[in-house]
Order: sequence, then C-alpha cells, then structure tokens
Amino acid sequence: MKLRRTLLTLAAAATALAATTFSLPAAAQNYKSEYRMSLVVGPAFPWGKGGEIWANKVKEKTNGRINIKLYPGVSLIQGDQTREFSALRQGVIDMAVGSTINWSPQVRQLNLFSLPFLMPDYAAIDALTTGDVGKQMFTILEKAGVVPWPGA
Repeated sequence: MKLRRTLLTLAAAATALAATTFSLPAAAQNYKSEYRMSLVVGPAFPWGKGGEIWANKVKEKTNGRINIKLYPGVSLIQGDQTREFSALRQGVIDMAVGSTINWSPQVRQLNLFSLPFLMPDYAAIDALTTGDVGKQMFTILEKAGVVPWPGA
C-alpha cells in the first residue's frame, strides 16, 4: 500500500514564514531571506513538484522577501537520505520533504509508517496522523530537535 502522505518537516522557519504571511509588524518578522529545502526526490516527482510549488508560493506571498532554495536528491548531504534528519537538527537544512523510513534510524517511532498493512485505507492513515498518535509523533519529533508542520 502506497502512503499518500509522509511527514513534512519544517525547522523553526515555519513560524517565521507564517508570521510574514499575516503581515505582522516589522519587529515581529524575524526571518532569513533564503531557506534551504531538501527534497528526497527531484522536481519531476510529486513530492519534488510540491516543494517547488510551495517555494514559489512563499516567494509570491512574501513579495520576494523569503526565498526557498530547493536541493533535490538530498544534494546538500551528498545524496545520503539517512542523514537528512540529522542535517535538519544541525541546521544544515532548514526544511525537508522526506520519507519517514529514512528518518527512522534517528527516531525509531517513525517506523510506524513502514507498516502500511496496519492502515487499510487513506481514511485510516488520516485518522492516525491527525489523532492522538499524530500528536504524540509531533511531540517526539520536537523533542528530537525538528519542528513538524501540521499541514503535512
């Protein structure tokens, strides 16, 4: 069974991006002009295309003040997908569209999503990720040093 969703993580940049989108006073807009987004795949694939569309939307909504530079094929970390989560924690990558199976060596609870036979359909996956289990998973990720985006 193919999972429709994976966990999209964003580092603390998500809060800064949200603040600028809602036109808060200049003093409240603490952000960088460019963020690095790691993509586990290239822009020809749906996740990569989604990252590209999102980066364009952020640029558009912030009138070009915030740019997101895409690094497809986890090129910031020499293509080693299993290092992506650690790179997020260390600030090498600001945000990532990646796979939980690649991040599970650092956060073993993410292995839950490698057991798709436990979830018979998309409704079950949605119920799992948006319910108590999803909240617990977000707490675990935050404790591990990565801020997940609730819109994932």
